[in-house]
Amino acid sequence: MLLIFKRYFLAVSLIFVSLYPRSGQLNVGFDIDDTVLFSRDVFLNIPKDKRNPIDYGWVNTHDDGMSIYIDPTVKLINYFISNGHNVLFITARSGENGEALATFLSEGLGYTIKKNMNLFFAPSEEINGKNHTTKHRIMKRLNLDLFYGDGDSDIIAALKAGAHPVRIVRNDRSISQYGPNYFGNTLNGRTRNNPYNREDLNTFYSGSVGMFGESIYPIIWKGPNEE
Repeated sequence: MLLIFKRYFLAVSLIFVSLYPRSGQLNVGFDIDDTVLFSRDVFLNIPKDKRNPIDYGWVNTHDDGMSIYIDPTVKLINYFISNGHNVLFITARSGENGEALATFLSEGLGYTIKKNMNLFFAPSEEINGKNHTTKHRIMKRLNLDLFYGDGDSDIIAALKAGAHPVRIVRNDRSISQYGPNYFGNTLNGRTRNNPYNREDLNTFYSGSVGMFGESIYPIIWKGPNEE
């Protein structure tokens, strides 16, 4: 375990070395769901009449009591804050009742989070029948140096925005339909749209660089305590 920690601490340190010549202060972004918060239970408990499409106004007011902070990510956030770097949050949730999510994050992280100040909402948009990320637009505006996220869309958005992407390894007990993926849901087996399966995914995770050239940050977190 110690060897693994040293290996990835070195990898993150090398990222810092490559970025520091540009500025002494980093702008670091974090995704929310499955990166900062284990929010599976919020999405599993959305009322049926608020599912299609998802009512994010409801979701943003129900993290309290359902979502759990992913401790290793919180420690990483505290590291950046304590060393004088700017930490910003970008989520694909829509912004309805976003102030409630900001309050929940403020209470859990121990410093003030405000909507449109250091918490930004970037819902996906549909193009030719498929959803595409819009996070890169905010990342560019914020001039991010690093972005931590669990999904392919997070990595792609960071690359489009010129930020260094870091993959947070999603907990196994996240929602299966929102499963870990490269070019599609790995739980669906190999198809034209989903050329990789879970075994392939674990091969990528065992290395330090992912499919898109992103760094891999393997969060060692057991997940929620469940019976």
